[in-house]
Order: sequence, then C-alpha cells, then structure tokens
Amino acid sequence: MSAFAWLAAALVLVGAYPAYRFARRAWRFRATATVIAVITGQIVALVLVGLGVALLPRPDLVGAGWFVLVLAATVLPLAIGDLIQSAGARAVRAVVAGVAGVLTIVAVGVAAAPAFAQPTLAGRSIPVTAKTLADGYQLAVRIPATASGFVARDAHLFVPPGWLRDPSGTRPVVEMMMGQPGNPTLGATLDALHSLGDDRLNQAPFVLVVDQLGAVDKNPPCADTSAGNLDTYLSQDVPAWIDANLPVSEDRADRVIAGFSHGGECAAYLGAKHPDTWGAVIDISGPDKPGEYRPTVTRDKYFGGHQVAYEKTWPANILAANDYPHPLVGIFVAGAEDPHFRQQVEDTATAAEKAGWKVTYWAVPGEGHSGPTLVKGLATGYNQLIGSWLKTGATGAGDRFLCAADQTAQACGLTQAAAVAGTVAIVDLSALAVFLVIALGLFFARQGVTLRRARASVDD
Repeated sequence: MSAFAWLAAALVLVGAYPAYRFARRAWRFRATATVIAVITGQIVALVLVGLGVALLPRPDLVGAGWFVLVLAATVLPLAIGDLIQSAGARAVRAVVAGVAGVLTIVAVGVAAAPAFAQPTLAGRSIPVTAKTLADGYQLAVRIPATASGFVARDAHLFVPPGWLRDPSGTRPVVEMMMGQPGNPTLGATLDALHSLGDDRLNQAPFVLVVDQLGAVDKNPPCADTSAGNLDTYLSQDVPAWIDANLPVSEDRADRVIAGFSHGGECAAYLGAKHPDTWGAVIDISGPDKPGEYRPTVTRDKYFGGHQVAYEKTWPANILAANDYPHPLVGIFVAGAEDPHFRQQVEDTATAAEKAGWKVTYWAVPGEGHSGPTLVKGLATGYNQLIGSWLKTGATGAGDRFLCAADQTAQACGLTQAAAVAGTVAIVDLSALAVFLVIALGLFFARQGVTLRRARASVDD
C-alpha cells in the first residue's frame, strides 16, 4: 500500500469514533456545532487545494492525494466538534482529536512533498518552470576521463520534461555522438524529439551528447590508439559518470549508444564490442571503418601500420567474430541519395543481422549525408525505442490522475481540484439529503404518535 493509502485508512479508523458520536447527536438534533466544524474544515481544505493548484510547481503530482487532504479536513473537525460538544470523557476525545491533527499534518506533508521536489542532476538543481515542464532542460557537463585520460570537450545533457514532471523514477539513457567536424550539441536531438509530438517528448530518455573527437578538427578512431583511449572513455568513463549522476535504469535494454557519421561508426563499433553495456545501437550514416576515406593513412597514423590491428576495429569484423547471446537492437539509417555512406551503412546492418541482432534499416528518401537525414534518423530511432520502453514500463506513458497527457501541470491540478470539490459537494449534499429524510420521517412519526394520543384521550 502507498503512503496515502495508509494515511487514508488511519484517518478512517480515527474518525470512526467521533463519527459514531456525531450520528447519535444528529439523531437527536443536537449536532449543530459539529456540523459547523465539519463544513468549515472542508471549506478551509478546498481553499488550501485551490492555493496548492495556484502555487505548487507541480500540483498535478498530488493527484488522488487531494482527496486524502479533504478526508483529513472532515475527520479533524469531526473530532474537534466531538470534543467541544462532549461533557464527559474529554481526555479520550482530546487524544482522538490530537491523533487526527497529527495525521492531517502528515497527510499535508506527504501530499505536498512531491509537488515541491527539486530535481538535482550532476550536483545542480534543475529549475521547475512552465517552460522546463513543457520542453525539458539542457545543461553542459564535464565528464572526468578517470580511466582513459582522454581529453574531451564538455558534453551536453537533455533532461526530458516527463522526468521533471515526476522526478521520483528512473529513465532510459542515450549516449550520443555527433559527426566530424562537429560539436557535442543537442540541436538534432531536440529537433527529432519535438518532431514526434508532446507525448514522445515527455516519454523521452535522458540524452547525453558526448565528445568523441577532442576538438573540431580531430578525427580519432573510436578504439584505444595513439590518438587517445577513446574506447575506454566512451565505454567506461561516460557510463560511470551516467551511473553516478543520473537517475537511469540499470537494465541494459534501456541503454543506447547512438551517433551520426563518425559518431555512427563509433556507435556500431562500441555496441558490437561491448554488448553487455548497451542494449541498442542507432547508427546514422556511419562509415564502415575508422578513417574510411583514407584507410592507409589511418592505419599508419593510429595503428602503427598494423593492418590486422586496424581491421579488428571495423564493426562488421567485430560482429562476425563474436557471439551475442543477448542480441542488441540495431537501428541503421542512411540517406537514400547518399552515394558514399549508404552502402557502408547497409553493409554494417547486414553484418549485425547475421550476428543475430534485431535490425531495422531505413534509407531516408530524397536525402544525402545531411542534417535532415540525422534528424529523421534520430526521430525513427527514438520513436521505435520509446515504444518498446513504454511496453516494458521503463518510461512512463505520461498518465496522470484524471488528466489528459497534454495538460500542463497547472491545468491538470485544476482538473484534480475540481474533481475534489465536486466529490465533496456530492457527498455533503447526499449526507444532508439522508439526514433530512430521516428527520422528516422522525417528525411525521412523532406527529402521528401525538395525534393518536390526542384521539385516544378524546375517546376516553
């Protein structure tokens, strides 16, 4: 049971005794003070709910908790009314009222705490505003190269709005790399996610765009070479930073390595070599080998002229040389009009399929080795992966109590508050109707008794 369920149960139990006392008084038409206390308490509670909707950063997180607060606003005044109207056993009734008061305070605290929660990532507080709740948040982070010593530029992190809406859970994570020349920026990632609509944006994973180049004019292989221990940096240092700083799922299926062009080749290489680290690969327009446009120069410069060592870093060769008892999901994309990289991507995708991976391949119509291919490729990859994560529960569907998925936090909170107010009104009016029916029944019964006695005395 949740904390709210226990609180509700405790409030009902504590309220049973004063409710019994109230029913006895109501039967005798001597419950005026208690009725006034209860109605006043409910009005105060509804005012507080309204203030919560207006002032809390995420009132929608309170959800069904609003009803527990109104329950508390009924039980506590009921207990206080019982204490005021009672002449005897006041110590017992004072204890009941005190317990009801404590439970009310706890209920308010438990309800408000999630709505006030301040999310923190990488030691920094993330602002919770209407904008960040709608679009997410971006920040630059420094990833220490503890194991590799690789000198990288700052990475950039995308925090999805769905996690900011409810930062109590974990999310999948994507380690992304851009092309060469290039910078580790989030532009294409944001364009791709926004193109999928608000639902997918809310359901998105954390995306960390890392620097696998070291500088805009460098072009190192993704292996550990004379250019630096890039494999170690990407497969050890970055995942270690992610685990230490982000609330991410520990399930391998919820971890993705992705990239474009140079980054795409890196993603295919790393996924093939480290299948226990990532569960999916997104390779967009990636070459089939490091430095494919100058293979001899690349071999001599970074591998000491050793052809065998060089060929061991080609993704297709790694795929052919290894078994994959837990195959990865491979999403391969290239521009249909790309005369150079399309065939290389298709060759890598074929090798992955032969290795047992679950492969998707798409040639983007009318596009070459370009930005639109990158954005459309990422959109395809994210849409496919988020769909699978929704089925496994790795990411939330964005469902909130009584609310549409596209409602803002304030609009959702208002919907919830209206439901609370309507429920309270229905319960109160129903109770009043029952009370009046009983009162009228008693009145007519007494009138009947009086009339029969009068007739009997006349007959005598």
